[in-house]
Amino acid sequence: MEFERGGTRYSFTFGFFTVLALWLLCDRSGLGLPALGGVLVHEGGHILVMRLTGARILAMRFCAVGVRLEKRGLLPYGREEAVYLGGVAANLLAAGVSVLLCGWNGFAAVNLALCVFNLLPVGRLDGGVLLGLALCRAGKPERAAFWRKLAGFMVLTPLFAAALLLLPRGNYTMLLTALYLAATLLRE
Repeated sequence: MEFERGGTRYSFTFGFFTVLALWLLCDRSGLGLPALGGVLVHEGGHILVMRLTGARILAMRFCAVGVRLEKRGLLPYGREEAVYLGGVAANLLAAGVSVLLCGWNGFAAVNLALCVFNLLPVGRLDGGVLLGLALCRAGKPERAAFWRKLAGFMVLTPLFAAALLLLPRGNYTMLLTALYLAATLLRE
């Protein structure tokens, strides 16, 4: 499904709806809807900062592995970083407000987890992109890809170890996440 509104192209893949439906149907923890809310908060934070910095959003693609925002070129110094920090800042703010208003709850936990997860310096996660931007701005653009991959694999190693420890308990989420992150890192 695809449509255009306000100069932005929106597209939703079959995989997006499939993963969303399966996720919500199989959710035994009750965190499915709060997690969906956290993802919306995260992407909303990116969009808000993009609008505030003058970035033009060309397209939003909702696919099986997340939401991809496409904008025109790089923004001036500092603004590009602000866009990538917008999502995690929104999650952190949502977690804080949720704790203040309702005490510790699933929505606060999900938002805090999304904040920490997206700051990991791996691949296309916000932390990985921010590391690449910092290295490029530090005058090392030719080595940025190498250092980003190295940092990513250093983070993925303990993540895989933790995933293997959780497998006997029937938790496959961390293993699937680590495999997906490793695949994106190898594809770069």
